[in-house]
Amino acid sequence: MEKNQEYVKIPNFLDRIRNEWPGMIDRFEFKTPTVIYVHLKEGISSMDFLGRLSKKVERMIDFSIPIILYHVERDGLSIRSHPINWYSTIEN
Repeated sequence: MEKNQEYVKIPNFLDRIRNEWPGMIDRFEFKTPTVIYVHLKEGISSMDFLGRLSKKVERMIDFSIPIILYHVERDGLSIRSHPINWYSTIEN
């Protein structure tokens, strides 16, 4: 039961990311419950997003399930995925 409650926290985490960077994210796509594609708006590079994300995202985590975020950038011609590190709290 506790594990299910942890999975509910992941969409809330993604909402916090979207609210922090409203002009960067087009949508989220769940490939599995813990593998998520972050579709960036056209013209936003993964490096732009990562530069801002990496400094603040750890403070937004309130779950212990590890997840992987893939950033998908669009330039009008192609789609590229960039695997991002696991984000999770460390339990002792």
